[in-house]
Amino acid sequence: MNESFGESSKSFIILVIILTILSIISRNIIFFILDSFLFVLFLYVYRKEKEFLSIKKFFNGLLHLKNKSDKDQSEVIIKDGLIKYDNYVKSVLVVDDIPFDYRDLSDESLRNKIISFHKVLDVLEDIEIILRKQSIDRNKFLENLFLRAQNLRIIIEADPSNEKAKNELQIIQSMITKINEGESPFRYLIYFIVKSSSEDKALASAQLLKKGLESIGVKARLATKDEIVKLFQDKIKIKHEGFPTQIPFLTVFSLPKSPRFEFFDDGIYIGKELGNNRVVFWNYKNMLNPHVLLIGPTGSGKTEFLISLGYKINSFSNIPVIFFDTKSDIKLRLRKYGIKFKVLNPIIYGLGLLKIDDVNLESYISQLEEILSLSFRLDKYTSSILYKIIKEIFYKYANPTWDMILEEIEKLDISYQLKTYLYRIISQVKEFEGNNDVSLIDLIKSESIYVIDLSLIKSEEIRRLIILSVLTKIYNKYNVADDQLKLAIVIDEAWTIIKDSSEYSIIIDLIKRGRGFGIMLLMATQNIIDLGDYSDVYLQNIGLIAFMNNGDKKFWQEVLRFVNVSDKEITNELTFLGKGEALIRFITDPRPVVISLDTLIRDTF
Repeated sequence: MNESFGESSKSFIILVIILTILSIISRNIIFFILDSFLFVLFLYVYRKEKEFLSIKKFFNGLLHLKNKSDKDQSEVIIKDGLIKYDNYVKSVLVVDDIPFDYRDLSDESLRNKIISFHKVLDVLEDIEIILRKQSIDRNKFLENLFLRAQNLRIIIEADPSNEKAKNELQIIQSMITKINEGESPFRYLIYFIVKSSSEDKALASAQLLKKGLESIGVKARLATKDEIVKLFQDKIKIKHEGFPTQIPFLTVFSLPKSPRFEFFDDGIYIGKELGNNRVVFWNYKNMLNPHVLLIGPTGSGKTEFLISLGYKINSFSNIPVIFFDTKSDIKLRLRKYGIKFKVLNPIIYGLGLLKIDDVNLESYISQLEEILSLSFRLDKYTSSILYKIIKEIFYKYANPTWDMILEEIEKLDISYQLKTYLYRIISQVKEFEGNNDVSLIDLIKSESIYVIDLSLIKSEEIRRLIILSVLTKIYNKYNVADDQLKLAIVIDEAWTIIKDSSEYSIIIDLIKRGRGFGIMLLMATQNIIDLGDYSDVYLQNIGLIAFMNNGDKKFWQEVLRFVNVSDKEITNELTFLGKGEALIRFITDPRPVVISLDTLIRDTF
């Protein structure tokens, strides 16, 4: 068509030129009028042809006909609500109004509307959604709103029964509030384009979609011929004004918050999401940081979940799992569940602290000082004295003993009280050195579950000593930078060893390194404050964090720094979590999910 038009337009121009010359020579008004008429007609036809070509070009892409020659392409026919092109027919709906804001809806209502929206779309096979968005000058928009609100108040004062003015004022005040809360206004147009095989089917599909949209409050109608043409020529005037919260169906952020699916579609089963019973798995093998932290008060279900995780990791990955049992409850529960395990008693088997691991001597001396300092809560002065003595003994003797260190303490020129205090500390540590070459760590060989029994040890200082010593020994034993998980350590009531940790402690280093050494930490504590000065290090680096039921709103306000939850969710949902329920968050994804945690005994909770 464009080729024939090109040829005819040349003849048309020649005719206009001839008539122009004749009108000038003859000075005949008839030639002049005829010439003018033909010239206007030419411009009109030329403009229409350009419009046709621009629409045709658009549909070549829209209907995937780019590779066809012009001779093979059919004419585009546009009617009210319809586009016909080649063997394709498409109906076009335009949205007139979305009369609600998704912040006005409850979580359940919003979820239902979004699900309904997608069900409406699923009824038809091929639907294209076009959103045209145009920014608005925020200040000018606000100024107009204030002026309109002022005029409405005058109208209402003069006529208090004017409900229309009252409703409009309420809408304007709501718009002002949204802008003040940070929302940017914009103009928008939304089109739905439905593909069909015939004109009747296209109109029927459009009517079905229109009714479906109306059922969820979205008002739509068939687009006029002029609206369709102007839309594809980018000439349509956008009139509707709205806010981000007003069109929830066309933004991913309106969907229910969930972590990225790949984080929980494989791995070990950890529970079901509350509300929809979707099963949640923990894909720890593919996470850069496999560590776990449970935070919740006594009775929230932390211990049950730790035991469940430890058992599943042992079965799933065939690696040793070590439990520290301070109250004898872990042994009792494992027996109750029929799980085989090996008990390691630190009173019988020594820690082997004076046996240097395959590490640099200076580094090991620093590690030993760190263990003693954290275990007995030593100040820097006292800790430095011990460091000096231990270093001198290690460099002086090939096989140092704690008795040698005690002798050096006796020689110190320090106060009697401090000397006595140091003597008591070293004497207690000496009791757990062991009398043979086999240490506690040497017994951890097979892919079994081990329970280090601390229930007979009543001193918190000695418990910390044993836990920190075992951690250090394991850290040195597996100090090989690879990506393979080799061992998991489960520590209930971990606050005892992490609250006063230094920046260079073994635990902080393991957390930062992620899976670097192949050591996996599963820890539980009662509150965020238990994490001490380095709480941010734990909460920002640990792979899986579970915030257990806690009715304290201050606790949940702290949690807000690390996960995306609203005040409404805290007030209405999180403060009422039951035993065994938790808000879990996967690393690098602040979107949490609330689940009922899985345990080995299903009816425990």
